[in-house]
Amino acid sequence: MAGTNGRKALHVATFSGWYRFEQDGKQFRQTKRDLTYWTLTCMSVDPDKPEKIYAGSEHSGLFYTENAGKAWKRAEPNTPKMMLFSALALNGGVMVGTIPSAVYRSKNGGWEELEGVRKNSAGANFPPSPELQSRARYLAYDPVAPARLYAGIEVGGMLVSDDSGYSWQPANEGLTDLDVHEVVASAANPGMVYAACGEATFRSLDRAVHWENNSTKTHDYGTSVAEDKNGIVYLGAAKGRPNLWIREEGAIAAIFRSADKGATWEKITDNLKGGVMHMCPDPDGNGMVAGTSDGSLLLIDDSGVREVVSGLPFVTSVELAA
Repeated sequence: MAGTNGRKALHVATFSGWYRFEQDGKQFRQTKRDLTYWTLTCMSVDPDKPEKIYAGSEHSGLFYTENAGKAWKRAEPNTPKMMLFSALALNGGVMVGTIPSAVYRSKNGGWEELEGVRKNSAGANFPPSPELQSRARYLAYDPVAPARLYAGIEVGGMLVSDDSGYSWQPANEGLTDLDVHEVVASAANPGMVYAACGEATFRSLDRAVHWENNSTKTHDYGTSVAEDKNGIVYLGAAKGRPNLWIREEGAIAAIFRSADKGATWEKITDNLKGGVMHMCPDPDGNGMVAGTSDGSLLLIDDSGVREVVSGLPFVTSVELAA
């Protein structure tokens, strides 16, 4: 049976709108495209309603659909800041992360800024361009302890909340690289948290109280980290920051896999021209799908890694939904 809990299709956010794909045997067939005039930066699926999906944009705030993309609407009222970089659907609502670094929650038909994010992200520079402001790059929740939330700040470190996002505190002990791009809390191994950062990757055995460097030996720029239903961890990493990806070799990215909670990594594909920007479970539930900066979707399963979709704009997020 394809998908779980009604999740059977891939939803893809790109620099030129949203796409929906369904799996047809070994192929993926595009069934819908929309929001083509907007640069989408993030996406999140309601955990209880897989047909409800949120998409954040670079300059136009938040969009949402309540019917798996048959119709999209702009949030009304829209988010207080229009430049969104992360979204997290949770508890019947949604949180968004912005630039400059702040997190807002939808509430009673409006928005409220959550305490602690702006204050605890202040003063961070954005290398290699110090004039740029930090951003709330990624939001995640702990599936074992859902009131525990994580906010990865690019650049500004890790913030955590134990009250469903109402207040946030820094959680950077051992996190020597504060350029956080993506974070995932383990469902299979309670307490484990993984972070992909700009110059290293890290893991925590105690819900981000302490961090330890668990980088690969070959690829320093972490772009994406994910976990499958069996607790296998996947890491996307490149050689060098995105400003170098215009070189002929591209990102020189690789995908790694770990079966021991991130203690060691096995490289499963290499020399990808596009950076691996986000990963999610595949519709069959037997592998993972990765979206890349050069517009590809890669299927990762026991047979290896293969390209299943090409020619898309820059992919920023890929999610499994209705």
